[in-house]
Amino acid sequence: MFIKDFAAGGRLTILLTGGRAPCTLELARSFHRAGHRVIVAESVRYHLCRVSRAVERSYSVPSPNSDTESFLEAIESIVIEERVDVLIPTCEEIFYIAKGLTRLGEHCTVWASSIEHLRELHDKWRFILLARRLGLPVPQSRLIETREEWLVYSKDERLHESLVLKPAFSRFASHVLFLEKSDSAAKRRRMLTKAMPDVSPSTPWVAQRTIYGRHICTYSIALEGDLIAHAAYPSLHRVGQGATVYFKSIVHGASLEWVRKFVKAIRFTGQIAFDFIEEEGGGLYALECNPRATSGIHLFGSDGGLVQAFLQPEALRNSGCLLAPGSSGSMLTAAMLGAGLSGIRSNRELRSWLKDFRSARDVVFTRTDMMPGIEQLRVLLDVWRISRTRSITLTHATTIDMEWNGDA
Repeated sequence: MFIKDFAAGGRLTILLTGGRAPCTLELARSFHRAGHRVIVAESVRYHLCRVSRAVERSYSVPSPNSDTESFLEAIESIVIEERVDVLIPTCEEIFYIAKGLTRLGEHCTVWASSIEHLRELHDKWRFILLARRLGLPVPQSRLIETREEWLVYSKDERLHESLVLKPAFSRFASHVLFLEKSDSAAKRRRMLTKAMPDVSPSTPWVAQRTIYGRHICTYSIALEGDLIAHAAYPSLHRVGQGATVYFKSIVHGASLEWVRKFVKAIRFTGQIAFDFIEEEGGGLYALECNPRATSGIHLFGSDGGLVQAFLQPEALRNSGCLLAPGSSGSMLTAAMLGAGLSGIRSNRELRSWLKDFRSARDVVFTRTDMMPGIEQLRVLLDVWRISRTRSITLTHATTIDMEWNGDA
């Protein structure tokens, strides 16, 4: 894979995929403000970037996971027709773009690692094994590939510790099952029997020892093993056990050093994010890896913070890693309201939530680019329609056309 440094000052054409994601909208605005031409390719009908003033043109493309070859043909056609200089995938469509990395890389710079690299990082079990081999701390974990292995956690008294059970391929903490040490054997048996998944060697699960402490998330960009941009933020407000919806940058040396060692050891190039737990005693454990864009992008703002990282990575590698600036928080307003309604349990938590809500900027709605904020309603209605038609959850409906679960 070849990542090119572009000269400062020239106007480039940037192709972003995954236009539904708020972090993609943030990137589009960043490149636009820096004077570049931004186009977007997306497989859903309605998405945030479609109506943004920062986006010159929005293309509709086939579903990445149901028609991968047509998706890649469409992306390649856009790259050639629009004379794209840089292609940046943001969501799970990156796995399908990685399958076409060689052909796409003949026409432009593609910010994606190889599919083999991404597969090992996205698989929650293989990521744990990789981190162990590198000597980096991760929770004690076990692989579950059969019904019998699943049910053993209700029978074996030696395994009665607090555990988190999750699919090896999943997102948004979906389908996660929490077993507490205090749960009786009968309660565990009921929970495990009721939640029995379609577990098999092709759809494995991971049982992970629960670690209690502060949740820390990171987002980074690396070039051939060198960190060129990095952000860390605590997971303060979430809807249930899902994704964080409020983002505020912190200086966190332990996670920075963990990530630096990891990307150096595997000589990673691309966007990469991690979820950590920091124990009260100071121990830091990586729970899982997302080798793609995440909401950590918001910590750099839309004033061009990450433009240099994507367009002049060699220069940053020589001058030093770009760290997210300290600033007031950012949030997904609708989701933040949901987090407040579902998560507040005391007056102290209410005061903390109100303080963060009042001081944070909305990452979707701005007065200079208002239409994406309005588009959110249309997006929600379309997601609701998909969930009803397919009898799936709203969360699943947001990603069903691009989810990648280790497929060949």
